Amino acid sequence: MNLKKNIILLVALFWGLHAVFAQAENPVISAIQKEVDRNKTELKMEGVAPPFFISYTIFDMYNYSLSASLGTIINYSESHQRRGVPRVLVGDYHRNTANVVAVRPVFPAVTSLHDNDTGIPITIWRVLDDMYKNTVEQYKTRMAILQQQTQTKEDEELPDFEQVAPVNMILQPVPVKFDKTFWENYLRKASETTRHYPEILSSNVSLNVRNIMAYTYNTEGSRYAVPTTFYQLIFTANTRADDGQELTHAFYTENATLEQMPNIEAYINECKTLMENLIKLKNAPVIDEAYSGPVLLEGKSVELLFRRTFFQNNQLYAAPKMVQLNLNQQGGGGNNFEMMLNKKVISRSISITSITGQEFYKGQKLNGYYPVDFEGVVPDKELFLIEDGVLRNLLNGRRPTKKIKHSNGHVRYDLNSNNFRVFPGNILITSNQTFSKEELRKKLIDAAKEEDLEYAYIIHDLWLNRISRIYVADGREELVRGAIVNDVNLKTFKRILGSSDKEEMYSFDATQATVIFPDAMLFEEMDITRMPNIEFKKPYIVPKPKND
Repeated sequence: MNLKKNIILLVALFWGLHAVFAQAENPVISAIQKEVDRNKTELKMEGVAPPFFISYTIFDMYNYSLSASLGTIINYSESHQRRGVPRVLVGDYHRNTANVVAVRPVFPAVTSLHDNDTGIPITIWRVLDDMYKNTVEQYKTRMAILQQQTQTKEDEELPDFEQVAPVNMILQPVPVKFDKTFWENYLRKASETTRHYPEILSSNVSLNVRNIMAYTYNTEGSRYAVPTTFYQLIFTANTRADDGQELTHAFYTENATLEQMPNIEAYINECKTLMENLIKLKNAPVIDEAYSGPVLLEGKSVELLFRRTFFQNNQLYAAPKMVQLNLNQQGGGGNNFEMMLNKKVISRSISITSITGQEFYKGQKLNGYYPVDFEGVVPDKELFLIEDGVLRNLLNGRRPTKKIKHSNGHVRYDLNSNNFRVFPGNILITSNQTFSKEELRKKLIDAAKEEDLEYAYIIHDLWLNRISRIYVADGREELVRGAIVNDVNLKTFKRILGSSDKEEMYSFDATQATVIFPDAMLFEEMDITRMPNIEFKKPYIVPKPKND
């Protein structure tokens, strides 16, 4: 029995050492760890404790961009760069500078492309030295302010930064799969389609490829290396109505893998559909009156309305109160929506769930998946935010609030704004009251009849304002131009008459999030009005050149 135990222990020891050495073999992580640990020990100032927490991430980024117009390649660029993003906290987990409004932004540092023990450490050393000095001053000011304030017991007990268990996850980079010749031919063929639509004044097809490896180490002992791949096709077309209104349509196809991209025939058909819809809109009348009544949203309009209402305005993000150190600054943070936890906030037919921790949904890889967030927290596979209309949770990081005390792994670094912030990964929107699209259109007409309306509205594309009237008398549809949706708020979502029984998936934003949603949704009441200040341009003096 003892021999058997010893063998088991030896095997466990072998695999444990194997895992340690396998992680140590990663030169970028090793270089980060060595320099961060050295700084944690040696960064000291008289009368001030050394930093209790340091995190450093290096983003190793390959970017490719290719675009074409009218069958001709017009631009190509590629780049390889590394950016280093630090985080330094002084004090302790209970009181520190995590919630301080930064006096100055911290921009990513350009880091050596070589995996060695000189280039990477030099950058880290310089950045951490500067950040530590700045953070010490913030910490002193913050503690002085606290001494002058009277806090409630709840405020006193609430920590500034949550302590979590370390994560060790070293994944392998994904090889850059970019065949320039293939994609040049693809974009030429797709962009050439515009030649058959003389009413289209300009158009462009572009491909953006991003392949990122994020290497992170923090002084809690977390070590993780996570790859992210992103492929984006954009088709844009422009025309002008006879009255001079400029009209531009675009659609984005974003996927986590190249294999998910449409083949050229399918993509050309999508480009044709967009241009045909744009020409129809060009010839449509301008809306001439205000409307309030039932509205049916179709396709990506559903996703965009939810995104604008619940995510772009931070409605479903936990937000601790931010401490203002400078009289010229504004304090921030706080989310009054948090006070509605466990209360009904929208229709009981709707649920919103974070499934960020799921890599696949019904066999399709999700763009918004990541195995660990920027703060070293593994996201939940399923987290109800709104369950049957009732607010259950908010997306959060490691800065606790009074009601959301623990991180659910949703802090991500936004390379566009150079800041880490709470942001969704994968979001699932579901309904327990579903119908076919035909049934929803019938319900739309019935709801309009109930309000004694001559017609109702169908929003085909909320972003592009492609909207149709559907007449109660005969079901006839008429496309209108210059219409926008006004004043959508939570009350709008309390009166939902039904959703489609089909799902659609859409990925958006450079931060990469994926939303799965019903591909149609019927709202009992929305306001639609004419777009203010439509610009009507004068006609071209010389006609457009022929595309022959």
